[in-house]
Amino acid sequence: MSASGSSHRGSPYAQELIAHLQPYSVTRKTDRGEQLDLQVNHQGMCYLVIEGTIAIYRRSDNMLLSTAKGPAVLGVANLTDIFFDDYLKTITPCLIATLTTKQLNEIIKDEALWGLISKHLMFMYNRLYNNIMPRGVPTAYEMIRQQLMLLMNEDENFRRSITVERYIREKTQLSRSGVMRILADLKTGGFIEMEDGRLIKINKLPARY
Repeated sequence: MSASGSSHRGSPYAQELIAHLQPYSVTRKTDRGEQLDLQVNHQGMCYLVIEGTIAIYRRSDNMLLSTAKGPAVLGVANLTDIFFDDYLKTITPCLIATLTTKQLNEIIKDEALWGLISKHLMFMYNRLYNNIMPRGVPTAYEMIRQQLMLLMNEDENFRRSITVERYIREKTQLSRSGVMRILADLKTGGFIEMEDGRLIKINKLPARY
């Protein structure tokens, strides 16, 4: 995941972490649409996304938080006992390696990986703070405008697999009617191009609605 605004790009430390952790992990291929929980039987889980694209959802309200494209390492924050009980869903078929955070903790100690883990966590926190957390109280249009730009930066496979309306509602919890009305106006005005509800192109989004 990237702090640059392209939400599917991975942490620059992910590939190095995967190189250290994969030998201790169980690696398998997944189909599209599989759900992976960050907590299983009260045990934190760590997922190494070697190939493919996944989405991260908040369990409490099923809000789509972000997407990540391999190489990516998810679940590291669950090294503590304060579990993030979110879940992942594969957008494309993936190659994913799995280990528990208990195993992860032991590997970090044995291979002196605390520095690398710290850099990875700080990168992820910075991205969460700057790209995902809302700033102030935006209007519905400002939220939709931001999500349209984020969607345009998503992996093309993901962008073509989800309707604009669903993507926006999963990330904002706005009403369907309100989202559809604004999207219809933007399409009619030639600001965006859509096909079968999927975003094809952004021409220019007005700052205000």
